[in-house]
Amino acid sequence: MIDKFIQIFSGLERAHGCTHVEKKNADGTKLKGKSFVKRERVVELLWTNHVNGIEPSLGIIPINEDNKCRWGCVDIDSYAGFDHKKLIQKILSCNLPLIVFRSKSGGAHVFLFTTVAVDASLMRDKLLSVSAILGHGGAEVFPKQVELKSQDDTGNFLNLPYFNCKNTTRYAFDKNGNAITIDEFFLLHNEYKITPEQLEKLEIKRPQSEFSDGPPCLESLTQTDIKDGRDRIIYQYIQYAKRKWPENWQGKINKFNYKYFDKHKDGPLEDKIIQGKIKFNDGKDLSFKCNEEPMCNHCDKKLCMTRSFGIKGESVFPVLSDLQKIKLDKPHYYVNVDGERVKLEDITFLLEQRLFQRAVAEQLNKRPPAVKPKDFGQYIDGLLANVEEVDPPKGATKVEQLLDYLEEYCTDRTGTGATKEDMERGNVWTAEKKHHFIFQQFFHQYLARRKWPEKYAETLQMMAEYCKCKETRISIGKKRRNVMVVDEFEKQSDTYTPKEFKPKDVF
Repeated sequence: MIDKFIQIFSGLERAHGCTHVEKKNADGTKLKGKSFVKRERVVELLWTNHVNGIEPSLGIIPINEDNKCRWGCVDIDSYAGFDHKKLIQKILSCNLPLIVFRSKSGGAHVFLFTTVAVDASLMRDKLLSVSAILGHGGAEVFPKQVELKSQDDTGNFLNLPYFNCKNTTRYAFDKNGNAITIDEFFLLHNEYKITPEQLEKLEIKRPQSEFSDGPPCLESLTQTDIKDGRDRIIYQYIQYAKRKWPENWQGKINKFNYKYFDKHKDGPLEDKIIQGKIKFNDGKDLSFKCNEEPMCNHCDKKLCMTRSFGIKGESVFPVLSDLQKIKLDKPHYYVNVDGERVKLEDITFLLEQRLFQRAVAEQLNKRPPAVKPKDFGQYIDGLLANVEEVDPPKGATKVEQLLDYLEEYCTDRTGTGATKEDMERGNVWTAEKKHHFIFQQFFHQYLARRKWPEKYAETLQMMAEYCKCKETRISIGKKRRNVMVVDEFEKQSDTYTPKEFKPKDVF
């Protein structure tokens, strides 16, 4: 069972995700916690503990080292009585090879599985279209990036299903909306997984409507009972009408209002309100509002850019998501910009819009349009509120570097029979399983040659705080000197036993 589970949900092997749950909302539903990435290999024990219900549950990063993945997922973040059966019926009506799971928080994880690894960009593009047609265009899509920038970059993880599989709340549903066991899921997976060729040809069929040349959000919204957002939908339609009928768009607005809001609980907007909106938009060159509800729930930006009267050729502020903080002495960050990975050197690139634009332009060869400082601040606040902290690679912090330098200094400069007096010449005196050395020699001669960036006083503090060094005063000859003392390091042997090779008969 474990082998099968690993085969299906495998992803990046050098790191995995963890979530420490802190509390629930008052209604007992939404789990709140702190998420972070561990830079540790995903060993079999982690998978075994997951299905056996041993905390913490396992989060897997779907994109691997080759920027490929064997699965993708639409994470529909809903917590209050989510109707999974209705979602499954919608999927079946669209003839999509998707399996729905109940997520940890009670929402839905909609998975697409492939027989072998496919390009992350292909998986993501297809699932973005899927999320839009399902009416959840604002949902998170995994993989969240199409490329990992470096070994430093770990991507974003998804909490896996079937935690504590014998008594789980994270189960898959069958075609009828019934919860199924992990073994039943394996059978369903065999039925639903598709080849790379099938994924390439997978058609996300959209409804035929009068808006098939415009924004997909209007196309989808007008096929459903519109419950809210009349003002915002009218605004979106006005921008479409102005582009399609630049000479007589004004006469189209009220017709749309009565046609599509006739069954709205509040009915169509009043004529005077419509006339006010027409007057406001007349003579102005305004953009679509793609990131506002309810449009964002039906947004298919890539498709929209191909439509004659969509956002084609327009500069639209990108969707920012999934901020990661690499916990170095001077942290840097990764953020997804419309699903593409961007590295930000420090916090100022999040605080200053100009610097953010520069980073995106340098790395993605496109510049986000400027927005009002207030709007940009809101985008960044949203990112920071859900920042994911990632431990740095081993040996990357200044403390780790200093410890390495200290060990190297003490083991390399401990000569046989070295005395206290030898410390004056930059050597290390070892006695009673303690290394003794003069800090000034270590700092000015050894660290300086290695371009150590910290100042004298700061380094001395780090030695005491992190390296377990103590300062003492001893006699060296006729002088009293301050020396540093640290527990003896085990010196690594340079000797080895050569392998014995036995001659083999060639003929």
